[in-house]
Amino acid sequence: MSDDSVRKLVDEAVKLRYSRRQVLKRASALGLAAPAIGVALAASGHSASAATRRAPAVLQGTSLNILAATYFVPEAQTFYEEQVRTWGEENNVDVTVDFINWPDLQPRISSAVQAESGPDIIEMWDTWPYLYYEQMVPMGDLAQRVGDNHGGFYEWVINTASVDGEWYSVPHGNSTTAMPFRISYVEEAGISDPVKNFPQTWEEFFALAKELKAMGKPVGQALGQSLGDPPGFAYPFMWSYGAMEVEDDGKTVAFNKPEFVDAMEMFIQAWEDGYDETGLSWDDSVNNSAYLSDQISATLNGSSIYIAAKKSEADGGNPAIAEDTYHANIPGGPAGQFNALGSRSYGAMNYSENVEGATAFLEWWFDDAQYVPWLEAYQGYIVPPGPAHSELGVFTEDPKLAAYANVVNLARNKGYAGPANEKAAQVSSNYIIVNTFANAIQSGDASGSIEQGAQELERFYNR
Repeated sequence: MSDDSVRKLVDEAVKLRYSRRQVLKRASALGLAAPAIGVALAASGHSASAATRRAPAVLQGTSLNILAATYFVPEAQTFYEEQVRTWGEENNVDVTVDFINWPDLQPRISSAVQAESGPDIIEMWDTWPYLYYEQMVPMGDLAQRVGDNHGGFYEWVINTASVDGEWYSVPHGNSTTAMPFRISYVEEAGISDPVKNFPQTWEEFFALAKELKAMGKPVGQALGQSLGDPPGFAYPFMWSYGAMEVEDDGKTVAFNKPEFVDAMEMFIQAWEDGYDETGLSWDDSVNNSAYLSDQISATLNGSSIYIAAKKSEADGGNPAIAEDTYHANIPGGPAGQFNALGSRSYGAMNYSENVEGATAFLEWWFDDAQYVPWLEAYQGYIVPPGPAHSELGVFTEDPKLAAYANVVNLARNKGYAGPANEKAAQVSSNYIIVNTFANAIQSGDASGSIEQGAQELERFYNR
């Protein structure tokens, strides 16, 4: 972007008295890079803060490695890589990023922690800081500033990314899950005006799934051992029928409940009647490809399917599928409607030989000059960890994405009704809840599978 574009933005911001946030939003729309954004902020009378703050000179000639999960919105991953490159070039620091598949992220973290060697900055998911905080650098001051900038962190963020209220990583939000569905297929299955009348309960949804599968367009649901879609389905379904890992005392297992057993029996039948039954082996990517190739009619997913479909055919998209796609919030049951949601976060590891550099990078990246354009590059796929940025156009301009923004109002943390502590993190890491569903489908025994799951929960929560 040329200097003329920066000057034009500065003139516009001064004349129209833009707020700092308006400058950032306009700069992002113009495609300005981080250094140019900093110049524009300063020239228009707003502090550039970390946007133009250089790392200490002592860091020059050092290196940093960042470990993160691969992005389901490739443009956002490319944008993040450009941000990393910008900071590295400005500060003479050799920064590299390793993006790895979601299921491989935690094993890589565990290996690094055990060896006390590896990435300097690591993306943590959900409750993982409880497992690794002793190897992480305290981040309380930065987390406090970031939280204030977001208008306060949501409760589900505090419950998952902090460790009993102490911060060892800084939240950047998370992807949310809703139900993308093909409008034309749902209409053909007998529901008029699906945008308004999509099923609100699991019973209604399973009845729809049966009709869709009879048409040759089943519902898809990943139930393999992966971080996103399998727990994104299993935890809310469990909660919606009154079951949970533990009561609020954090000890009393409340998993094996008659209502949940009955619901699981219903789900076993629904799996046969309405689902693509290969979903037992799916990770978080297979349902995306199945939907985009017209194999399934609906699935539980982030907004990445729709984002990919909206691209032109020349860029690998499928605009016809995008036009025929809408999104609904996950159905509910007698106990309510819920989503499992925990924040991803970035932390610096205390075994690093460049803790100062890791901290300097995170202070720079979490400033709005970097963070807001990154959110916008993600096109609404990531919701921020607090409400202050909820009015950004990526969350408000496309009504088809409204269900994803609403997830913050339906969120529960893993470990509910107890705390999202180390035990909840271990249960999640071992896929106890997800495996209960997979075992029930494979065995056909709802009661026995839930009883087995309850025994596993007892082992983690009361050992």
